[in-house]
Amino acid sequence: MVEDTKLDQPAEIKTDQAEGLRSMFGDRAPRVVCMSCALDADTASTMTLGTAHALRQQGQRVLLVDEIPLQERRDIHGLAYPVRYDIAQVLENDIPLEKAICKAEENLWYATGLRMERSYMKHKLRHPSLIERIVKAKIELDLVVLATKNPVEGVLRAYAHDIQHLVVCAPEEASLIHALEFVRSISYRTDGAKIPVLIIGGDTESDGQEAFDRLQQASQSLMEQPLESMGWIAAVTVPNSTKKTQQPAGLILPATLYAKLAGTTLQLT
Repeated sequence: MVEDTKLDQPAEIKTDQAEGLRSMFGDRAPRVVCMSCALDADTASTMTLGTAHALRQQGQRVLLVDEIPLQERRDIHGLAYPVRYDIAQVLENDIPLEKAICKAEENLWYATGLRMERSYMKHKLRHPSLIERIVKAKIELDLVVLATKNPVEGVLRAYAHDIQHLVVCAPEEASLIHALEFVRSISYRTDGAKIPVLIIGGDTESDGQEAFDRLQQASQSLMEQPLESMGWIAAVTVPNSTKKTQQPAGLILPATLYAKLAGTTLQLT
């Protein structure tokens, strides 16, 4: 019988949970990487899906959990793959895990976490975590990639206790502000370790470096949280994509970006 314990109750973790799972079940507990995207929804959706495909093409068995809100997507309508249920329904103990995961391509599985924040706020999420359920179901994966525009602490804890983070943002002001909010949300997990940040967009690499320096300075002065630069990738801003909004501009992503992001993701693990 599954223990009906609310995830918003603090749990005492004496050892690294992922390592404990690997010791119990062999090396079948996948690594979890959270890609927190301070970008517009279309760019975030395209970027994370493309990265998942690049990882699978490199032989990694990947589950992409898509939290990018549908209502914020302007040009990309609907989900990347058809799924009937949300991961939140699994963590509410309403349905088995297998019903919420779609085998999309070779080495690629897909699920949505669109209801996760709402379920967490209503105190509906239950133990065990997603990663524990994956191990128990004997679903053999190498990586779980969480694609989000809002890394909520309690939601992340519902996925796994051991998560590597990557904050992705653009050099523009609106994106940097969102990125700083992300850093604040996940800094409690770092214990002073640097949070990796990747800058996408801007006219030159110096623009990207200047944006990282600004973010680093704000993070250090406000939270004493150090950041780590994972580099800069060129991308073209979509004209008028943020007219009358305070949201980050859309980006036209280069085809070479996904393999680079896949390499960056593997560096985190």
